[in-house]
Amino acid sequence: MILLEDVFKEIDDVLEKMQAALREMREQEPEFYAKYLPTQRISEAEEQELRSVTDQWTLPEEYVYFLKRYAPEKVSWSTDEYISLTIYGAKDILPGQSGYNYNHVTDEVITDWPSTYLVIASDEGDPYCIDLSRGDTVIYTARHGAGSWDFSIAYDNLVEFLHSVLRPRSFQDWETAESEQYDYYKVFITGTGSDKIKTLVFIKKRFACDYAQAKVYLEARPLLVFKGIELAAAKIEDELKSIGADYECHKISLDEFLRKD
Repeated sequence: MILLEDVFKEIDDVLEKMQAALREMREQEPEFYAKYLPTQRISEAEEQELRSVTDQWTLPEEYVYFLKRYAPEKVSWSTDEYISLTIYGAKDILPGQSGYNYNHVTDEVITDWPSTYLVIASDEGDPYCIDLSRGDTVIYTARHGAGSWDFSIAYDNLVEFLHSVLRPRSFQDWETAESEQYDYYKVFITGTGSDKIKTLVFIKKRFACDYAQAKVYLEARPLLVFKGIELAAAKIEDELKSIGADYECHKISLDEFLRKD
């Protein structure tokens, strides 16, 4: 049986690693990252925000523990897996639900949103959620702009999710033991698939372009949409399968991985 104390320690450990990663970012770009403070001491105002959140929802204990120790002013994580992931602190959870479970303009509930899903982070509009009906921190995600929400499990728990932000943007940033080996893959879109619109939405987000440019990219297939380690390639494959896109995934050598396309 996993004890809560052990989970709390894991959360402390990963938050410490997040702080260390941010210190490195600050050293590289001190002016840009000067205001990025991911784990500063929670303020009195944020304590009030946390009470408001816990009054409104019954949250898993480990998530409450995390919120008490995570008080970001502004943090956005960009890695091989995320374009620009924002993890909400206590003061951002309530506004973070806007556009998902309610429309803040009309002040109306959005009926096609799962009522027990709480958004705890967002990556360029793609929500990362916990299901409050479960009482645990299994993390679900779905692609926005696809017409309907098609959720799948992204991570088994909060700690795994937090660790995911520490995966670097380039191979050179990895600090691993010499004995560790990684397999590398390229993923190509080879056709429009069963739903051309969903494929275009995927390309639009992947390349941060408009629909016109996405159409140009799709016409130029096979279109390389990912090159990297196996774990991240598998996530891209899952996304492409979920939207019915035609794709191919090829294992490549380390030299090919390091070579610029």
